[in-house]
Amino acid sequence: MIDIRHTLNQFLREYGGNIGYSVRPSERNKGYAAEILKQGLEYCKTIHLKKVMLACNKDNKASSRTIEKCGGVLEREFIYLDGKTVQVYGIDL
Repeated sequence: MIDIRHTLNQFLREYGGNIGYSVRPSERNKGYAAEILKQGLEYCKTIHLKKVMLACNKDNKASSRTIEKCGGVLEREFIYLDGKTVQVYGIDL
């Protein structure tokens, strides 16, 4: 599943980003996340986004590796209300 947000409200600019994606647990570690994200990035180009933002929990190593594999650059980290550290990545298109 992928969720591409064409525009960002204040909350998404701070915490969420343009793209959210998920792979069902039984299908993880098969390369689907990277493929989903790559295709999502291609779609973002068609709607004329120049840069996208993605975020994941710091302890979600699989997601951070996927984002970095697809060109993500860590831009900042912050501690969310639940006490978890969130990493925010940018990908230039």
